[in-house]
Amino acid sequence: MDRRAIHSPSAGVLMGRRTLLAGLTGLVAAPAFAAETGQSWLDYEVRLRARLADAGGGRFNAAAERRIVTLTNAARAEQGAPACAWSDELALAARAHAADLAGRAYVEHLSPEGFDPSHRVSILARRLIGSASENIAYRRAAEPATADDLMTIWRKSPPHWTNLLRATHSRFGFGVAVRGERTYAVGLYSRADGELGAPLPFRLGREADLAGAISQASPRVDSFTVSDPVDTKDAANLAADPAPILAPGVYQLRPKRRLEGRRYEVLWGPIFVRI
Repeated sequence: MDRRAIHSPSAGVLMGRRTLLAGLTGLVAAPAFAAETGQSWLDYEVRLRARLADAGGGRFNAAAERRIVTLTNAARAEQGAPACAWSDELALAARAHAADLAGRAYVEHLSPEGFDPSHRVSILARRLIGSASENIAYRRAAEPATADDLMTIWRKSPPHWTNLLRATHSRFGFGVAVRGERTYAVGLYSRADGELGAPLPFRLGREADLAGAISQASPRVDSFTVSDPVDTKDAANLAADPAPILAPGVYQLRPKRRLEGRRYEVLWGPIFVRI
């Protein structure tokens, strides 16, 4: 997914802002963009947490989720792809979206507010470094869909099946929500880019929590950026400030890892709201 093409979750709010680069020691005191207040993100996080609690008015099918794990790794083995490991954080985001689909009776990757899979993962996965791709399956029948039924839906869809078998994926998580005759399954797949040393608070009250999470990341993070979580196409190199200050607003952590020579890979980290 090209995240530069994401639609704004709050029309007219998350538009045209630039990213802000920072060093591992802290963030610059004068951001290059006016951060959005983050209220729409706070509201959506509350919605996702509520769906984890109430399953969208239905129930979660943990047995089907576990069975999909087995079936997925078996399919990957048939194609010579390595097995994926279970990720609690990806599963959390998958369950939250499956429950939201069940609760509001829709079948889309994009929520009605405009939030996409990468947003959900970056809101709920508080240690994950990396991005994820998403599969959705839906079936309505007198009896709840089985894991085999849901896998068959993905197998019959070349884009979904390709996503499920992608060799670069190394971890996954699944959520299956059942409400009446309707079954919704969400699969999230990611490569292992690393983990922060501690969960980054979604509501960030102190920049020290940001620096602490980064400094203990595994594998090691050489430096980082913070960016607008929607408009991520530009990055301006700015000097690091030993006394980090972030204005209130919504940001996305962008860890940087050194490659060969002077090149860096800029990765995806959690979204947070500086309050």
